[in-house]
Amino acid sequence: MAEPEPLRRLQPKMTRGAFRFQLVLWSIWTALQLVVIVINLAAGTVWDLGDYLAVTGLALGVVYLGRLLYVRHRDGHFWEEEEAKRADWDRRGRAL
Repeated sequence: MAEPEPLRRLQPKMTRGAFRFQLVLWSIWTALQLVVIVINLAAGTVWDLGDYLAVTGLALGVVYLGRLLYVRHRDGHFWEEEEAKRADWDRRGRAL
């Protein structure tokens, strides 16, 4: 009986560092859009195009943060394997 093939990534590879960088940027983006919307709601003025663009930006940020969480769920074990390999190489290098 043949061994099952190891899982492969379906999407292009995203490193843990790229994930963290994008997570920070999209979190800041989403928080800023939320602040703009709250300020506009508190002001009680009539909404113009910029206000609706802020709502669209907030929706975009929430969707992209959801995508990043999906990538984290799918690629997390690959990142852990890579870190284990790197730690093994470091340990072997120090043993020499």
